Amino acid sequence: MVRASFLLVFLLCMISCSSPLEKSVLSPLTSKELDKVAGEDASFLATYSIVEEKSNYIHTPADSARWKAITYKRLHSYITTIKSAELNSPLFTQLREKWEKIYNSNNYKVDSTILYWNNYLKTNSPDSLISIQYEGAETERIRNRNKQIDTLVKAKLRLKPLKFPIDSVKLLYSLASAEMSPIYYYPFNGELNHINYRKRLKDDVLVKVFPYLLPNIKKRVAEGDSSVLFQYTVHSVYSSGKCYSTDSLNKDLPKSVMQYNSSKAAAVDGQPFDELYYREKIIKELINPSFIPQSAYIKINAEQYYRQIDSLVFSYTNLNGE
Repeated sequence: MVRASFLLVFLLCMISCSSPLEKSVLSPLTSKELDKVAGEDASFLATYSIVEEKSNYIHTPADSARWKAITYKRLHSYITTIKSAELNSPLFTQLREKWEKIYNSNNYKVDSTILYWNNYLKTNSPDSLISIQYEGAETERIRNRNKQIDTLVKAKLRLKPLKFPIDSVKLLYSLASAEMSPIYYYPFNGELNHINYRKRLKDDVLVKVFPYLLPNIKKRVAEGDSSVLFQYTVHSVYSSGKCYSTDSLNKDLPKSVMQYNSSKAAAVDGQPFDELYYREKIIKELINPSFIPQSAYIKINAEQYYRQIDSLVFSYTNLNGE
């Protein structure tokens, strides 16, 4: 009786002391088990994330039967082995060198591609298609709504197409004092005015407009004060059925180049910018459609090596549900 009790206690101890790593990957670990294993080896968390991902693709009894023999220990050992091999094995050094040659042969074309499309944006920007010059103002004494004598200001703007005839143009402008802080009216220092000029422009033309002006600016313009600043930006130009604006021109760019430019611009404000990632996207879309990232290249070309380590676990880690 004593011997039987001792055996029972021994078996219970063995069960309680067995490592969670000996469990099949088909059996999820409890929070306590995961904490225990990760506490001894933090890299196990990456291995366990693979198990959680692959569980989404295992649905049938046949699936379960195939993967049941893989334990957490076996999977973790495989992952650790290939990571070490990728860092130290001559095979992977050679594969990285081969990939670098493939990448470099395509990469030099990336700069010329980016330059081409950025030149496209520059040479087709609305501001490059038309010039706007302020040629002073005319004034007229009128009686306003309150039947008071007021001064009507007409600003004279000369519009000139620079590259081809223009069907219509939309621009924003202001007349402002040089002393005014741009903080309050960025990017303009004065009251913003809009013009939609819808007549075809083949040559330069003088257009008279009626800007809204701050009272002190209106007085200075009426008096012919030459220190008043004229500021403008061209919002959009239409010609032969095509719209030239920042938004429309960006839509003309290949998707990969647009993403590269926008991500690089965001980096100025502290956003992360993975330049290699976006350059690879340009290669894939515009230069070499068969190009693949380094990690994928190594994975494909080292498949036989991975299989030799553990063919079953290799198949499991490449399970994608397709």
